[in-house]
Amino acid sequence: MKIVKRLLKIFAVLFVVGCLCIGYAFLVEPKRLVVNEYTIEKNDQQTSMKIVQLSDTHVGEHYDIKQLDKLVEKTNRLEPDLIIFTGDLFDNYSQYPKKDEVQESLSNLQATYGKIAVWGNRDYGGGAERIYQDLMENAGFIVLSNEVMSIEADNKVLAIGGVDDFLLGDPQMKRTANQLNGDYNLLLMHEPDEAEALVNTPADLILTGHSHGGQIRLPIIPGIRTELAQRYVDGFYTIDEETLLFVNTGIGTTKIHARFMVPPEIDVFEIKF
Repeated sequence: MKIVKRLLKIFAVLFVVGCLCIGYAFLVEPKRLVVNEYTIEKNDQQTSMKIVQLSDTHVGEHYDIKQLDKLVEKTNRLEPDLIIFTGDLFDNYSQYPKKDEVQESLSNLQATYGKIAVWGNRDYGGGAERIYQDLMENAGFIVLSNEVMSIEADNKVLAIGGVDDFLLGDPQMKRTANQLNGDYNLLLMHEPDEAEALVNTPADLILTGHSHGGQIRLPIIPGIRTELAQRYVDGFYTIDEETLLFVNTGIGTTKIHARFMVPPEIDVFEIKF
């Protein structure tokens, strides 16, 4: 009988802990917002630029305008030189067609050298293809689709290339990467797994999203795996001696509207070159 009582107590404790974890995963962690800061150095390091990356907001019923406004406020407090958005603005635009409200919120983002975005797969789906570029441009973003631009700071050039979405767009990754010709070269794209083909290109840092970091991180159960984010899921990876890949785990949620041990993140890169 004592063994039975002990087992019942253990099961009761496990049940309570499980319920608390589930509640935390659905109600608490998706509303957390952490800031991760990194320093990357190259060459003589005379110029410094603070780049803030946002990704995968998946605005919708589970990530509404109020939460987007909080993201904007927190981002502005970081005083970025440049803001990068690596795709998936809406979760499903056809179910949450709040173009004007999202545009107004994003227009409040402030950065010294401006704001740049690329396309994600959700920016093509759910009718978002019709409004994404117009919305982002009206909110002050430059949307790059297989294009390269440059920013000059302290007599140094930051070159930035943006690749179209791999799942639903018309990506020209290598052609875009090979056009980079700055003192520091930044390549933006949504899905990370294609980055392994960028060996021996001018890109110094590749910023991506899409994976959501798997959203659920447990010792036994694998997280949510997303197409073209199977190999590269979270954080930094080395593509070759000259090129780093970074995967942002995103702001919103996909498939399951929960997060556990993978909080929404803003990533800050202090690039010294």
